[in-house]
Amino acid sequence: MRILYIAPGDNPHTWKWVGWFGRKYPGEIGLIPYEAPVPEGKLPGVEIIGKVIPIFRIGSLDSWMKVGAVKSIVRKFKPSLLHALWAYGSGTYGARSGHHPFLLSPWGTDITVYPSRSGFKGSIQRRLVLEALRKADKITATSRYLADAIHGLVPDRDMPDLFPYGVDTSVFDPNTVKDSLEFPWPDGAPSGPGALTVGFFKSLEHTYGPDILIQAIAVAAKELRQVRCVIAGSGELLEKLKRLAETLGVEKRICFPGRIPHEKMPAALKGIDIFAMPSRYEVFGVAALEASAMGKPVIASKKWGIVEVVEDGVTGILVVLDSAEVLAEQIVRLGRDPAARARMGAAGREFVKGNFEFEEIMQRADRYCAELIESHKP
Repeated sequence: MRILYIAPGDNPHTWKWVGWFGRKYPGEIGLIPYEAPVPEGKLPGVEIIGKVIPIFRIGSLDSWMKVGAVKSIVRKFKPSLLHALWAYGSGTYGARSGHHPFLLSPWGTDITVYPSRSGFKGSIQRRLVLEALRKADKITATSRYLADAIHGLVPDRDMPDLFPYGVDTSVFDPNTVKDSLEFPWPDGAPSGPGALTVGFFKSLEHTYGPDILIQAIAVAAKELRQVRCVIAGSGELLEKLKRLAETLGVEKRICFPGRIPHEKMPAALKGIDIFAMPSRYEVFGVAALEASAMGKPVIASKKWGIVEVVEDGVTGILVVLDSAEVLAEQIVRLGRDPAARARMGAAGREFVKGNFEFEEIMQRADRYCAELIESHKP
């Protein structure tokens, strides 16, 4: 099992997938980091090859020249399988390497956004994504929603094989995580045993709806005096979100601790009562599964791939898109019903263990890769 990956070097999903194979096959797994380097110590047992390949830019001669460099790396490494994570860029280099078997694993916007962009740049991006999809020997998808989107682009191919993001429930386990992460609450924030903490742990981008949550907290606070919210993440909206909280008079109820390292996420989730994911768009929603694994009820948008990770009324509540009032209503509902929170949290953990256990998904991925390699032996 000699696998060479082309994948974003700073992405937790890269670390989890490539890291698993690196632990099982030490010395046989390589990674060409795309877009960003791999943090020191993140992938023991994995050979990090070459310098970081910058984001693929259509108008950059250097990007096109990197195609030859990647092809040379592949030829020297002699993998039994080339696997690209992300269809555009990573997938472009993989497809143009000419190596087979070639496995392609799109993640989301590389399929749902890039191919639909307008203008000359958009048309080239679409052609490159389609090229990667057509040259791949096999394609995987993280959700049924994404699989349908991929199949819509290449309807002549079989449906992609489903490999969702998994959650390690031995790590995301409320019974073994001893201490909650301390959040930097503003002076005057609700505190003590009666405080109800709503958590949001995603990038601070319009797509994920942190502004909707702040508006919902302002509405919910009229009925829940002890409600507060931690909005953890980094992104372009940070200062705007802080100003919005001040405008709505809830700046003392909300803290912005910045991006939480993934290894600290179990402790962060232990410290909240409700997880909110009011995304305007979401291909999958692994953050909701991590919250469920930690026994937390999830309130999320009833749209896109989210419906695959939250069972409405069982592990959480699905709400209409873009409505702060409806989100606030459900925060109040769960805030007043600790028994419902406990019931949904327990059901959520069982749901993750039964459908999204990381180790089981990776064992299946191991067999899948072995079969793909075997099928291409002369």
